[in-house]
Amino acid sequence: MLYNMLAAADKTRTVEIPEAALYALLGFSVVFVGIIFLSAVVWLVGKIMSRGKSKASPKQVEKPVAPSAPQSQPQAVPVVDDDVDEETVAVIMAAIVAYYETNYPKCEFTVKRIKRI
Repeated sequence: MLYNMLAAADKTRTVEIPEAALYALLGFSVVFVGIIFLSAVVWLVGKIMSRGKSKASPKQVEKPVAPSAPQSQPQAVPVVDDDVDEETVAVIMAAIVAYYETNYPKCEFTVKRIKRI
């Protein structure tokens, strides 16, 4: 029986150009359909994960500002440790603000804490 299989495999068959083109198109279409399917699965999993993340963290509600109030930048009240006096905090904040205004004009920040190192 093994000899019969080897004899059958020994025969060569020529593939014509239209048949080869059909096989190529069939292979390309299978690959592209698979890629599209995998992309859809990844997109769907991303949407599900982002939906779960948005439910986990509650949205912050902004407080309405009175229309007659002047529009100014909010000033943060510095948290001062016992070993740093308010004048030192003010000097450090002024230096940081001056640096960022010259180098990063669109940067908005708030100094929340200054610790002595």
